[in-house]
Amino acid sequence: MFRNYLTIALRNFRRQKGFTILNITGLAIGLASVTLIYLFIIDEQDFDRFHPDSDNLYILGTHRKVNGQERTSAYAAGAWLKALKNRFPEVIGGAQVVSMGYPASFWDRKTDKILLSENAFWVNPDFKDVFHFPLLHGDPKTVFEKPNGIVLSATISRQFFGDQNPVGKTLETSHIYATDNKYIPLTITGVLDDYPANSHIQPDYLISTGMLRSMMTANNTNWLENWGAGAGWFLTYLHTTPNADVEKIRRLFNQVVQANLPKDPTRQIEPAIMPLSGVHFNQELRSSYNNSRIGDKKYLYIFASTALLVIIIASINYMNLATARAVRRAKEIGLRKVLGSNRWQLVWQFLGESLITTFMALLVALILVVVLLPLFNVIAGKDFTLAHLVQGKLIGVTVGTTLLVGLLSGSYPALYLSGLLPISVLKNNRFTSRSSDWLRKGLVVLQYTITILLIVSTGIMMKQMNFIHQSTLSRSGDQLLSIRWSGMASLDKYQSLKQRILEDPEIEVVTMANHLPNQDYFGSLDHDVTFPQLGNQSYSWAAMHGDFDLPQAFNLELIAGRTFRKDNPADSSTYLLNESAVKSLGLPLDKVLGMRLTIKLPYEQPNQKKEGTVIGIVRDFPFRSIHHTISPLAISARPDPEDRIVYIKLPASKFQEKIAEVEKKWKQVLPGVGFGHWFMSEEFGRMYEGENRMSGLFKAFSLLSILIACLGLFGLSSYLAERRTKEIGIRKVMGASLLQILRLLFTPFLNLLAVACVVALPLGWFMMYRWLEDFTYRVPIDALIFLVGILLVFILTAIVVSYETVRAALTNPLNSIRQE
Repeated sequence: MFRNYLTIALRNFRRQKGFTILNITGLAIGLASVTLIYLFIIDEQDFDRFHPDSDNLYILGTHRKVNGQERTSAYAAGAWLKALKNRFPEVIGGAQVVSMGYPASFWDRKTDKILLSENAFWVNPDFKDVFHFPLLHGDPKTVFEKPNGIVLSATISRQFFGDQNPVGKTLETSHIYATDNKYIPLTITGVLDDYPANSHIQPDYLISTGMLRSMMTANNTNWLENWGAGAGWFLTYLHTTPNADVEKIRRLFNQVVQANLPKDPTRQIEPAIMPLSGVHFNQELRSSYNNSRIGDKKYLYIFASTALLVIIIASINYMNLATARAVRRAKEIGLRKVLGSNRWQLVWQFLGESLITTFMALLVALILVVVLLPLFNVIAGKDFTLAHLVQGKLIGVTVGTTLLVGLLSGSYPALYLSGLLPISVLKNNRFTSRSSDWLRKGLVVLQYTITILLIVSTGIMMKQMNFIHQSTLSRSGDQLLSIRWSGMASLDKYQSLKQRILEDPEIEVVTMANHLPNQDYFGSLDHDVTFPQLGNQSYSWAAMHGDFDLPQAFNLELIAGRTFRKDNPADSSTYLLNESAVKSLGLPLDKVLGMRLTIKLPYEQPNQKKEGTVIGIVRDFPFRSIHHTISPLAISARPDPEDRIVYIKLPASKFQEKIAEVEKKWKQVLPGVGFGHWFMSEEFGRMYEGENRMSGLFKAFSLLSILIACLGLFGLSSYLAERRTKEIGIRKVMGASLLQILRLLFTPFLNLLAVACVVALPLGWFMMYRWLEDFTYRVPIDALIFLVGILLVFILTAIVVSYETVRAALTNPLNSIRQE
């Protein structure tokens, strides 16, 4: 029987080639889209699960409550790990990881090659025992024994040394603790295989904390033994025994922490222990890690919904075309029933044809996936290979989806066709069913609704991302050249470099700042700010300092008072505040101007505080990710030897020429020091890499869904034109014009589109309102985007329907009447 069903199915496929190609193409595109989306979702959910014993790995972080504001970070004080291991036997290992700065610079003096990295870390020797640590070269027992030893990732090793074994070779590094801007030589002790892309930490360079300890000793600091001051320094990872009561450990350890911290009613610090597998989706940790390493679970729900919508559109196509083409199978069904076939035999026959169609579509879909995988990697920011396509989880989901689609999309056509009365279909091949027409119309409305929703959602996402890129700092980012300035360097050298660069009249401004003003980390080091006029009230603000030209470099808009003046040395003890700072004081602008303030980091001693006078107020600008509310900010013109970045505003053209000139002057002032540079716009690209990636993916799958919908409309309009062939012929004989015939066949689709708009508009507004809630600063939901989406669907419908209608209308009417 199965062989008979297969023979009949293949025969029908051959007879209705166009119908079969449309079905297989639509289903193939849908299944390919679903497979790629599932691949993305599986990879995101498996973040950090490749480590051995990953279920027993945790992050020791800090929960802070400062002046009523709460924040959780992945950083812990330096002394916490040792104390935990000594007091709790359940903690069997721990790794401390310290970032080398923004970004660290590494130089091969022999080749004069320099690379910058945000993934350079000091790590304790236990790092290799806590994490998956596959060494390609070097001895795992001794790689971190040398204080100035360094382990490279395989990718970095190839970039510096090709395929050579670099163990024993030397690289030089510059970072915030380098003395007098000199590069420190490091001996390569090992090469680490690259971590999988779905790891929240991507080490390029690993250096023993022995080097960090010796530098701290030289600078009279002891962060590794500090209980609270270093909460913004150490990424601390714990390895526990299976089934350890982590909450009990946290609660008991909190008592130890409180006993070792000074009492401060305005600042509460508690340990937080979080599972490593949850880091990727923990939005509170954006300020602790690179933004691109922190995902958002809501996007997985969005893409899972997108996959569902795409496959629904493809299934609707099949159901519509199968029921519409029932007229071609009517006599076959009648004869089978007369010859003794019961209804369920016919149901299984048509379900079988549906499954054959979907599995044929699956084969085509797999070819599409292989072809599109490189493009998908670019859009999604992934590194998938063919090996990822054969993982059991993905195969199970894909085959299961195919089977489900085949059964569900074939169920109604099977039930509908098997229910036809043999006497009716044998007596007259023409038959209609009001219920099937209503269902077909309902499915078209659903298809239209989904398509409009996807177009509108894509439009609003693009508008929001454009808004982000047009923010104050990002507007100037394309022209702002950033140079890594190693800390502890002479300010005289900076002034000499600045003077030489400004000899070029085309270069507008040169300045220096303590942080990249676009990273969430910048806001994690809150300062204690007090105003003598306001008593003992303490405020927790961000602080930024540089030289007098800093406001000009970042296009800061002055709204009250004045900005820094180069001709007034006293301005090095003055401050600019942003609007949010003034609002937090609850005072009018004119009252704030002239007020004295003191500012210091929480761990600094009272004698390290800085004092100054407020001379101006600038408009709020997004110095952190706009996922966050713009927090109060104090800006000073007080260059510091530890300032990390030199900014140079280049003219809008001649970038490469100007960079070469700047590098030449750099080497004149700092001979023997590598020149590491990048543009601020590159930082903004990394800052919103996740959002850009999601927007690109959503745009791609929206286009595919529109393509599938067009295929369905093409098939359905072809059916309607064929069904009304005689009517069209008679109307032409009676003098109907082409435009009148177009209106005849297009009006039903227009009515269905109108119904879809009524459903899609409120639903689309609600969906986008919820998505935009994640952004503190967002675009309004513009009615124009909805109109454009509807107009686009209208135009696509007009094009697709008109093609088949015109073809039918141009047919000789005598032929169509004679056929009837």
